[in-house]
Amino acid sequence: MDRAGAGHPTSILAERGRIAAPDYRELYLEMFRANEAAIRLLQQAQARAEAAYLAQDPPPLRLQEKEPPQ
Repeated sequence: MDRAGAGHPTSILAERGRIAAPDYRELYLEMFRANEAAIRLLQQAQARAEAAYLAQDPPPLRLQEKEPPQ
């Protein structure tokens, strides 16, 4: 989603034609929010995968026979 434009913190041109530095605080907060959303998404996917795995019938356990020592 491209929000750059007049009044956006990352606008390069400020009022009266002066060059303005980007609002690094706002850029940091935007990245932080995106990281938080990504982490939540991954945690939800992991929880769904774990629930699906646990809902399956487990495979039967089979013990392997030991070979007699020679």
